[in-house]
Amino acid sequence: MKIFCSRANPTTGSVEWLEEDEHYDYHQEIARSSYADMLHDKDRNVKYYQGIRAAVSRVKDRGQKALVLDIGTGTGLLSMMAVTAGADFCYAIEVFKPMADAAVKIVEKNGFSDKIKVINKHSTEVTVGPEGDMPCRANILVTELFDTELIGEGALPSYEHAHRHLVEENCEAVPHRATVYAQLVESGRMWSWNKLFPIHVQTSLGEQVIVPPVDVESCPGAP
Repeated sequence: MKIFCSRANPTTGSVEWLEEDEHYDYHQEIARSSYADMLHDKDRNVKYYQGIRAAVSRVKDRGQKALVLDIGTGTGLLSMMAVTAGADFCYAIEVFKPMADAAVKIVEKNGFSDKIKVINKHSTEVTVGPEGDMPCRANILVTELFDTELIGEGALPSYEHAHRHLVEENCEAVPHRATVYAQLVESGRMWSWNKLFPIHVQTSLGEQVIVPPVDVESCPGAP
């Protein structure tokens, strides 16, 4: 059996799928992924830690235990920040199994196994209750689900589900607010990527023009 792994072509910038042996070590994918970039992003990490410390402090000031839900924990960094900041317990959600397995080892090596539970599920599949993944709802929500467009990685549905089913009402959230800026642009080249234009080809009969069917122009759905 073969498996496919994505690679960014350094020449074209496009993502290509390469065939690998079934015993391929997925840890190679983790090492080359954006996880390392985030770990080395000092400004990002400092700000997250400041936000997490403030959230934990506010919960403690109310005389409550600080119970953290970390969605998309990755390496477990934000969960370990939360425990370091004084959180009583943290539920770290990670859907990608190789990454979840790595997080378990990282948490253990840093001595946080008694305060952090790594859950290898999508956050929308996590259950709360005596027999669930979490015995009760968390009162602090920590996430890093954002991409360059802020909400492109399914952040909004994950947030909505978490607030409905996994965290207490009026819980602390890190981050708790964001702003999206948009700029309209006009580009013939970019428009050509999403529209079929007549194609001129040379044949034995001379130049021919291939015109896309009208139905294609009005086809619903994404380009």
